[in-house]
Amino acid sequence: MFKVFVSHSNEDNDETLLIAEALRRAGYGVWVDFENMRGGAAWLCEFQAGIERCDALVVVLSAASRQSSWVERECLYAFQLKKPMITALVANMLIPLHLVNIQYCDLRKRKPGIAKLLNTLSALKARDEMADLFLPAAISREPMEANFFPYVKQLPGGDNASLVARDLFYWAQQVADELAFGGKRNPGFHARVEANGRLVTVFSVWAYRRNPSVQIPLDYLSGQAPFSRRVERRKVLSKLNRMLPRNARIAADRVDRRPTFSLPHLSEARRLEDFKGLIREIAAALRTGV
Repeated sequence: MFKVFVSHSNEDNDETLLIAEALRRAGYGVWVDFENMRGGAAWLCEFQAGIERCDALVVVLSAASRQSSWVERECLYAFQLKKPMITALVANMLIPLHLVNIQYCDLRKRKPGIAKLLNTLSALKARDEMADLFLPAAISREPMEANFFPYVKQLPGGDNASLVARDLFYWAQQVADELAFGGKRNPGFHARVEANGRLVTVFSVWAYRRNPSVQIPLDYLSGQAPFSRRVERRKVLSKLNRMLPRNARIAADRVDRRPTFSLPHLSEARRLEDFKGLIREIAAALRTGV
C-alpha cells in the first residue's frame, strides 16, 4: 500500500483530518500524529519512523504550520531521505522559502484541491512521472538561487519583480566579485566588489513581502573612496532618480542612508540598462578609488 505521512500543526487538526479521510477513501495508508502515536512511545523516534516508512509526505500549510519548527524539520528530514513532497495549502499566505519549489495543491477550495492532491499522489505511484512533478532543487530555509526567485514571484508585482531580480542576478555574476544570499525574514541577495582588500556591497535585491525592492547602500559606500565624499554620493542619488518615475524618486536626505525602490520600476528595458550602467560606474570607482 502506498503510504503518506501528513505533516501539520496541531492548530490545523480539523483540516488535517479531512485530508487524511480523503486519502484513506482513495486507498492510501496514512500516518498522522494524532492517530499513530502510541501511549508512552518515544515520540521523536515515532515521527522519524513514520517519515522513513512513507512513500510521500504531504505538508498541510497554514500560518501555524509555517511557524512550526517541527513541521519544518519533518520536511527537511523527508527531503534528506529523498521522499516526494506535496504542499496542501489551506490558508491565504505566502509559501515559505523551503517549500516554494515543491508541488502544491490549493485546498482553500476544498473539493478541487482534494481532487488535485489525489491525482498528484496517483501520478507519484507511477515513478516515471516524478521528474515532471517535482523540481530537483534543494529544500532549504535559507535563501538561495533555487528558491529565491520563485519566492519573489508570489509577492506583489511578482511576475515583473522576479524577472528583473533574475536578470540582475545573472548580470551581476559578470560584474561583481561576490554574490551572496542572506536573510530569513526578508530574503535577499547582495552584489559586492573588492575595494582596498574588502568586499563592499554595491546593490542588494530584497524580497520584502509588500514590495520587493532594489537598494543601493550609500551608507556602506561612504566608507570607501571616492564615495567618502558626500558630493559623489549625491551624484549617485541624482543619477538613480533620473531613471525612476517621478512618483518613485528618492529624497535627498537618503544620501547618507540606503535608497530603496520597487523592483518592478526596472521592468522597462531602458531603466534596467541605465541601472546596470550606474552599478558599473560605482564598481569601477570603488576599484580605482577615483
